Order: sequence, then structure tokens, then C-alpha cells
Amino acid sequence: MSFSFSPIISEKKTIDKLSLVIEENSGILNEVEHQLRNVIEHSSLAIFLTEPSGGIMDMNKTACEMFGYSPQEFQKLGRGGILLQDKALEESLSIRAETNEVKSELTGIKKNGEHFPCEVHSVIYKNHRGEKRTSTGVLDISEKKRQEQQAANNREAFESLFHNNPDAVYAFDLEGNFTNVNNSSIVMTETEKKELLNSSFIPYIDERDLPEVMDHSRKALSGEVQHYTTRFIGKKGTKRVLDVTNFPIYVNNEITGIYGIAKDITRQVKAEKSMREERNMLKAIIDNIPDYIFVKDLEHRSILVNKKFYKNFLNVNSEKEALGLTPLDYFDEIKAREIIKDNERVLISGESVINYEDVVLNKDGSQETVLLTKVPLTNNEGDITGLVGIARNITSLKKQKLELERLNAELEDRARELSVSNKELEQFAYIASHDLQEPLRMITGFLDRLKTKYEDQLDEKALQYIEIARDGALRMRQLILDLLEFSRAGRWEKKPERIFLNELVDEILKQQQENIQEKRARIIFSDLPVINAEKTPLQQILSNLIGNALKYHSSNSLPEVKIEVKEKEKHWHFQISDNGIGIEEEFHQKIFEIFKRLYNRQQYSGTGLGLAICKKIVENMGGKIWVESKPGVGSRFYFTISKQN
Repeated sequence: MSFSFSPIISEKKTIDKLSLVIEENSGILNEVEHQLRNVIEHSSLAIFLTEPSGGIMDMNKTACEMFGYSPQEFQKLGRGGILLQDKALEESLSIRAETNEVKSELTGIKKNGEHFPCEVHSVIYKNHRGEKRTSTGVLDISEKKRQEQQAANNREAFESLFHNNPDAVYAFDLEGNFTNVNNSSIVMTETEKKELLNSSFIPYIDERDLPEVMDHSRKALSGEVQHYTTRFIGKKGTKRVLDVTNFPIYVNNEITGIYGIAKDITRQVKAEKSMREERNMLKAIIDNIPDYIFVKDLEHRSILVNKKFYKNFLNVNSEKEALGLTPLDYFDEIKAREIIKDNERVLISGESVINYEDVVLNKDGSQETVLLTKVPLTNNEGDITGLVGIARNITSLKKQKLELERLNAELEDRARELSVSNKELEQFAYIASHDLQEPLRMITGFLDRLKTKYEDQLDEKALQYIEIARDGALRMRQLILDLLEFSRAGRWEKKPERIFLNELVDEILKQQQENIQEKRARIIFSDLPVINAEKTPLQQILSNLIGNALKYHSSNSLPEVKIEVKEKEKHWHFQISDNGIGIEEEFHQKIFEIFKRLYNRQQYSGTGLGLAICKKIVENMGGKIWVESKPGVGSRFYFTISKQN
């Protein structure tokens, strides 16, 4: 028997298998045959000696272990029992038949039915008798295939992560030219992939950040992982802020370029900027609020205070100096313990303290009365993490309140005195008017008797004197009655009622019917509203104004009086117009004063109190009265009264 070994070289240029060819040679010594058999038995390959037709003649120990058969079982099986009869086997046999040798990957079948991948090297040779024999080596490559599949899976996962990553993932060479980019990189640079590859990253960096970015690139190429932010500008001008991580690419222990991941944090940066601006705005607001504002943590330490708080209580110059201080740092111990106890009540119970009045000492030792509110501060999970407090200095308000209470008490005393005085005055006016009217009645009575009894004995002049005296007494009596009415104006019982103004005007016209018929006057009104008001004073105002319009009529035309009422937002607006003699503008204000008469008694009767009484009543009803008039044209009297529910 003769034999020869052929090495099988792997892709890494190393020997990982041996191909063994055995030929029979009876001249070989038994010792050599024994050594050779020992090598074959301990080979990592399953080695078979077969006939070209597939019959198994001999095999080594590894073959039995690999397939699970005994030598006797192998000899009964043949090739068809240990290799899957598929197209790959068919093609391998065809090649071996043509070339006497084949190397291929086939599927082995173990005794337990398990299939496994194997690498087969089979050679056809002739022995010394010229008989064809086959030497076949089989290597189980299950582990190799598993590793290859794992590597393929890893490559696929990497490719998926690379191309489908929402962040820009890229690689560039030592000169900074892109060698690979994913879809997000294309979107971010606003450049086609073909154009982007082999172009530099430099044109996309904001020139203000370029020196720093170049420095980071140099450090990455020297082996340091770099993490930084930069402003980035796409080809179409879109500006972004990127969070970048760059790390070196190693090939055979040499750095050949840079891998990088760039995350678009533009929104985050804008949000953070907006939050900073909002915080600054909020800080500016609370620093300029006249109240004391403070935020405490669970240990009663200050974590936020406004300027007024730290200036007035803490005696420091900045919020930074105030942070971390507790009440024990700026109040005496008794007051500080009281405040801490009050804070803990809020922190433990979660209940707010609203508008609690307290007295505290300012940094200069002066006392301040404050209105204090404390509310619990919670996190997103609803856990209490501290409290927020606001205190308002009400010292001056407190003093004003005390002063106001004193003034109110004083005012109440004066009101009581005035009420007593008014009652006394009303009683005096009643008594005075009654007592004054009695002698006037006596005077007019005796004058009437004197005229009746001695009229035929008195000359014309004496009778004229009697008339003058009698008229004076009557006018005096009317003046007393008007004064009494003026004193009582505005002191009616205030009980608003529903008034149908059309009906009220009708009542007034019935009272003045004789005067209206005598002067053939025309009174115009229609569709007047229904209002809520005190009836008696309103009736007195309208009666006086209608009576004046009839009294001061022009001799050139018949009297015409028009009554109108309009509803305003907060009051009722009355207008009484006439075509009378009119009033000079200089007297538009004076006619509402007491005893102001524009004409003598011979022309028009009256005491000069009617419009003064109207003014007093209107003002007591929450309104005002005025006139617009031109001599010879007529007058329009206006007055308002407040609406009442």
C-alpha cells in the first residue's frame, strides 16, 4: 500500500485540511502501515475508501463518530445512506467522473436523521491491480456555517441600522470626503447621493463652527471618540443644529477614516432657547412684582426667591447667595421654627394656606404685616417636592383700614346726629309752617271782614290797600307751603314700583285739566315705556315741568307740550319740550336755584321754588336735570333717573 497527503489551503492562507490518497502496495512494511493507520484514525476528517459506484470499503474512527454508524453498518449503507441525494451530489459525482477529483459542499445525514452541512473532497485513483478506488474526506462545517450565518445576520442588521437610521449615519476618508451615507444624510445635506459621495463635509458646516469641527475631526482621526454640536447648512439653505458623534474606522489596526452619527436637535435647541427666554421673562416678572415670592424644597431650603424677598429679608445681593438658605438663616429661632412648622403642615397634608395674615420682621428690624399664601409644589407623578409661597405687604392697607374704621365710626356718629337734626328740622318746619299760617289766616280773615263791613265807607285807595295786604298774606302762605315742600323733597319712602308712564301722564293732565282747557293747550305723548321707579317724586317732577310749560307760554301761539322718554344703558332719559317764551342762555343754570325768578309777579305767578324742588328730587333719584332754550323759540327740559330693578 502507498499513500500521499495533499494540503487544503483556506482563504486565510493556512492549512485547515489534508487530502489523503492511499494505494495498495504489498511491499510496504507493517510498521509503516501501522503508523499510517494511526494517523488516519485520529484525523479530524471522516475518511472513506469506497468504490466509484458508492460502496464503502473502509472508514476511520472519525467517520463513525461523525455519522453515528459502526463499520459494519457503513459497509451495508453505501454512499447513498450518508449523503443527501440532491442536485448538488449529482453535480459533484458528474465532475468527479470527468476529472477524477471533486471538492464541494454537500449535506450529510447522520444515523439519527439529522442533516448537517459538510465539505467533501473526493479523489478517484487506481490501485496496484488497476482497480478504481475512491478516497473521500468529509469535514463537518456546521460551526463554520453558523458563524457565517451570524456574520451575515450582523452585516444585514448593520446595513439596516445604517440605512434606516432616522439620524444621519455616514463615513468619510482621511481627507474628509464621504465614502458612505444613509438616506437621512441625503435628506439632511439636501444633496443627491451620487453627488454627495466623494465630496467633502466642509461646505455644509457653518463657517462660525468650522474651526472647532475641524479640530474634532483631527482628534477622531488620531483615535479619540468625539462628541459635539454644530450648526449645519443644507445645500438648499436649510439651517439645522446637529448633535454629532465621530469615531475612528480601524482596518488592520490602522485608522482609515471616520464613522459618524449626526442627530438633528434643531427643535430641541429652539425649545430650550424658548424655555430659557420664558424663564428669563418669568424671572423678570417675579423680580419686579411688589410681593414676596419664594420656593422651598422638602428641607425648607430656598430654591427660588424674587428680588424683593432676598433684598428685604435675607440681606443678600443676589438670588444665588439666597439659594439653600432656610428660615433659621434669616429669622430668629422662635419665628423660624414657627415658619418651618407651618411649612411642614403644607408639605405633609398637601393642603394650601390661603391669605393667612402674619407679622414678620424686616432686615432693618421693622415689623411688616403680610398676607401669606402657600401651596404645595408637585412633580409630574404628583409627589410633593416643596412649596411655593407668596406674601403681600399689607402694612399700609392695615393702617388705612384702621383709619377707615375710625372715620366710619365718626361718620356714623355724625349721621346719627344729622338724622336727629333732620327730624328736629322737619318737626320745626312743620310747626313753623303751621304756626306761621295761623296768623296769616287771621290777617286775611280780618281783611275780608273789614272789606265786607266797611266797603261802602272806605274810599278806593283804602280798598286798594286792603287788597294789597290780602295778596301779600296769600303769597306769604304759598311761600311757606313751597318751603315746606322743598324741605321734604327727597325724603320719601324709597319703594320702587312698576310705573306705566302713559297712565302717570294721564293722571297729571287730569289734575291740570282746567288750566289745559283754559289755554287750549296741546299735550303730545305716546307709547311711553313701563319703568321701575318711585312714583310720587316722578309725578311731582313731571307735574312741575308740564305746569311751567303751560304757565310760560307765548301769547302768539297756543301752548304745545311734548313728552318723550328714551331708555339708556344705566338710566331713563326724559325730555319735556314746549313752544313757550324761552329762556336766555345766561339763566339756564340759575333757574334751578332757590327763589330765582326771571319775571315779576305781575307777569307770572309763583315763588321761584318749583325748579329747585325738581332738581333736588332728580338728584336724589340718581340723575341730573338741565335745559336747552332760546327766547321766542321754546324750551326743552331734560332729566334722567337711574334704572332700578
